[in-house]
Amino acid sequence: MSDVTGPDPRGTSHEPRTPGPAETGAAAKTAGAARTTGPAKAGGLREVARRAGVSVTTASHALNGVGRVGAETRERVLAVAAEIGYRANPNARGLRGARTGLLGLTHRSAVEGGVTDIEYFVKIVNAATWTAMAHDYSLVLVPPSLDGRPFESLPLDGTIVIDPLTDDPLLTRLSGMGVPVVTTGRDLARKDAFPWVDNELSTCALAAFDHLAATGARRIGLLTGSTGQSYDEDAAGAYRDWCARTGNPVLMDRAEPGTDSTDAARRLLDRPDRPDALYVVMEKFGFATLAVCRELGLGVPEDVQIVVGADGEFARSARPALTALDLAPEEIGKQAAQLLIELVQGGGAVTGDLPRHRLVPATLLRRASTREPS
Repeated sequence: MSDVTGPDPRGTSHEPRTPGPAETGAAAKTAGAARTTGPAKAGGLREVARRAGVSVTTASHALNGVGRVGAETRERVLAVAAEIGYRANPNARGLRGARTGLLGLTHRSAVEGGVTDIEYFVKIVNAATWTAMAHDYSLVLVPPSLDGRPFESLPLDGTIVIDPLTDDPLLTRLSGMGVPVVTTGRDLARKDAFPWVDNELSTCALAAFDHLAATGARRIGLLTGSTGQSYDEDAAGAYRDWCARTGNPVLMDRAEPGTDSTDAARRLLDRPDRPDALYVVMEKFGFATLAVCRELGLGVPEDVQIVVGADGEFARSARPALTALDLAPEEIGKQAAQLLIELVQGGGAVTGDLPRHRLVPATLLRRASTREPS
């Protein structure tokens, strides 16, 4: 297959150049090395094209994986680019005004061993995708990475980051690249540094604690995580404040990152002064808590009442069905996409009357794992 027709950067021909046998495959690397004197130096796209003996258009297409470029030509261009230290910066193209129509989305909890409350995540992605499409954008699901490298090779106009870590290195990297960012949940070390959409999780937790107290529970405990993400820390802070105000003993444990939380649930429920009710921050924690209750011969809700902090299929289908908080993930996904598109179209700044930070209300869904208020 021949190269894409384009002007030769040396001005000698407008016809596509077909490489000779000595310049193909591994031999091309040798030929490129022979043309280079001294140590390799970083160069631009025109230098890559000149050394590879192709047009600038062909070099660009080969580096970006588009257009009709033969495999041998692409290999030669990539070899030259690596030799002189050239690396395309797709995000720089966006900053110069050439938007790609692509928005990224990544989930930070997955770094700790897999997406946790899967239904919550899927609903956010679906809502964000439809909202993006309504504004002529496409959503790209980006694999999680602590160092953010996948984002350097993607021509994204902006990115949604779900549940960022505290002092998240990905947010630092994206900010340095000039990529507009919206988070769902907050980086607690930089609460106001990035636009975000979230639930008022402190208020949500208080609603759960108050509900359990109204049913007659007197030793209400908390099972949360130790990732440092905002949903964990919001619940822990609200719980300590609530205990101080109501006189409830502090009965709290944290699940280690990447675990199923069974050990933490067992530590809470096997202690002499065990809780008679538990608020568990994540849906998967509810699964572990039910299993430990069965293991210890504790009835739900007779001996232990359970409220989970995020509703999902497991909470609805468990036996007994679990009282849960509906965090409205569809609305969170929709508003996150809207806010990001506003950022992109505003050149990285929030414009108009829409706020930089948005709170989405949650609803407590009462089910069989808790008793009726007395």
